[in-house]
Order: sequence, then C-alpha cells, then structure tokens
Amino acid sequence: MLVKTEGFVLKSKKYGESDSLLIIFTRKLGKINAIAKGAKRPKSSLIAGVQPFCYSDFLLYKGKSLYTVSQCEPKEIFYKLREDVKKLSYAAYLVELVEATVNEGQTNNRLFNLLGKTLHLLTQSDIEMNTIIRSFEMNYLNYCGFRPELYQCVSCGKKESSNWRFSSQEGGVLCNLCFNQDPYAMKISDITLRLAKYLQSRDIVEIQKLKISDSLNENLKRILKHYILVHINKYDFKSIELADKL
Repeated sequence: MLVKTEGFVLKSKKYGESDSLLIIFTRKLGKINAIAKGAKRPKSSLIAGVQPFCYSDFLLYKGKSLYTVSQCEPKEIFYKLREDVKKLSYAAYLVELVEATVNEGQTNNRLFNLLGKTLHLLTQSDIEMNTIIRSFEMNYLNYCGFRPELYQCVSCGKKESSNWRFSSQEGGVLCNLCFNQDPYAMKISDITLRLAKYLQSRDIVEIQKLKISDSLNENLKRILKHYILVHINKYDFKSIELADKL
C-alpha cells in the first residue's frame, strides 16, 4: 500500500552501508519508522528530504514492520537552523519533545502545525527566542493533553487566592488553602502566572516579538521544565541543556 503524506523528519541514523532509518512525524499517519534506501549515497534522490528537521512530501510503502520511502520531495529544509548552534539546539529540543509524546500511528494536526510554525520562526532573525520556546512549550502541553490548570485551584476550584503555588503532580495551581495537597508545589508569582496564561491562549506567531525579562523567563522555564518532565516521563533533554549554555 502506498501512502502520500507530508511530514517532519524527527530523527535520522545510518542503517547498513547506505540506508537511513528515519523517525517521521507525518500529517496522515502520525509518527512512523521508515527506511530510506540508498539515502546515504551522495547522488541519492532522497538525500535532501530525509535530513533531520526537513519538512517533506513523502510517498511511503507500508511493509510488515517498517515503511519504505519510495519518493521524497523537500518542501522546507530549514537550512538556517544549521548555521546557528543555539537555534539548532532549540530545534532539536522541540523535536525531542514531539518524539517523546506522539505515539506511533497517532495523528495530531495541531501539534504538527505548531512544530512547523516554530521551526519556521526559529529561522528568522527578528524574534524573541525565549518567548518562542516558552510559547511552544505551553501550546505543546495543550495539544498533547497535558494542559495545566492556571485559572482556578486544581483542588477546590477557587478562582481567587492571596498567592498561588504550581503543582506539577496535581496539574496546575493550588490556592493558599490547598497548599497541603502538594508540599513540593513550586512558588509562582502573579506576573509569572499572568505570562503563562497569556502564552497558553495565544498563537505562537502573534507573540514572536514579545520581550520577556530574563528573570521572568527563568521562573517560567523552571516551572515548565519540571511539569514536562513529570508528565511525559522523560528526564534528559541534552539539546535544551546545550542551548541554555550557549
């Protein structure tokens, strides 16, 4: 059976002498494993469209355990990402998040579109990098079914509180009367909470030039990092650690 679909190459590794083993996030089939035969040969017609991050049109043949890439036409190779180590590291982080969450054969059009928008934004020069990454994380959580509750206490439903804490385990904010529900809940300031709500409700393209102070970014990053680690059960994002050091 042949299937035509667009997709992003999440991972590519050498397989045998000249083949590539790919993990592709496709629009029609979700995440799949596929082999691109001969893709490592210098004159292969597949070579341009099967590199990591590439957005390509694929013609796929479904085998017993793997898809085979019959044809591949690159639509966007995001070359500029490869010219900037920091941007490349952030792009690798986005791809790691997607790969860790999407199951094989599970489609997610909103996440697919979000990944495409964000990779495109990362190639631009006049963006706020921190804003883009925090926005991706907030929307990523929305589209993967892990949307944190930010508007009312996750324990009692109270919408007003003298101060709030954020509980990764409980899935959102706790009011001052419910702090005992999670003794490890993290302090979250009113301004950090307002920023999280704003990013949660806005399309990433709308806020690409929004300036976030370093301290505010660090506060929200710390909270989101812990929340993501708890809910997707992945504890080593080497790409984001590298990007943050650059």
